Amino acid sequence: MKETSNARLKALFKLMETETDEYGPLLKQALASAIKANPDEVQRTLAEEFATTAPRNVMRMLEEICWDDLAQALSAFNAKINPDLEDGLMLLAKFTSPTTARGDINEPLDAMARELRPALLNATDYPEIIGLLGHFIFTLRGFHTLPAVTDIKDLSFTRFLATKNGSVLEMICLYLCLGQRFGLEMDAVDMAGRLLVHVRDTQNQTSFLIDPLDNGKLLSEEDCRQYVLARGLEDEQDLFIPLSSRLLVRRFIANMIYILNKLHDERRLKYLRNYLEIIKA
Repeated sequence: MKETSNARLKALFKLMETETDEYGPLLKQALASAIKANPDEVQRTLAEEFATTAPRNVMRMLEEICWDDLAQALSAFNAKINPDLEDGLMLLAKFTSPTTARGDINEPLDAMARELRPALLNATDYPEIIGLLGHFIFTLRGFHTLPAVTDIKDLSFTRFLATKNGSVLEMICLYLCLGQRFGLEMDAVDMAGRLLVHVRDTQNQTSFLIDPLDNGKLLSEEDCRQYVLARGLEDEQDLFIPLSSRLLVRRFIANMIYILNKLHDERRLKYLRNYLEIIKA
């Protein structure tokens, strides 16, 4: 039975190599059904059939099946009352790496938290905690915030955790994910176009802000008020409105769209624009 199924998959791949517009949708539907029934077998058969790289038509169909499934997953994410940020980051990473799993994000973050825990346990106040976080992220672990990102692969959080180079948005999310593991009250805020991490010290009724573009520099609320008000950019009352996990995911998608617009990549843009419609603020 297994050999028969394997033979059918190989025959399907052969047909897809020379597919026409007329039969393309039928072949895509057949492949989607095979992936749903037994994804591991599809992956094994691909490896057996194509020693190096699968033909372009096969890869395109595999990508589009993944992107269709991703739309459904993002809809489920958006339907939650308080969607988990790490779930959203995992789903976004699937756009460029379809096999991404939750563990690809959880496990590196958990390992970082275990390494960081002894130092934070001895910290006496929030400025010290923030200083330790910055030292750990930028000095000990060697993370670097890129001033600009030109490849959508660099907006994948799993790739960011591996390469340690990424956008300010990814660095913000790294702070939030680590902070959550230690029960810190952290949010992302948009300070007149400047993304910062907002840390609340509820016991002392004060707040601090972290600038990931400046190696985790500690800023006070007053520093930020002066920055914004000197430019007459917005009302002071709007300074510390947090960005929800939905808004952060939307920003990732918008950044990907911005990059692909420059490349005139309408095939991928079609899917990303749909995702932006799915994720409501």
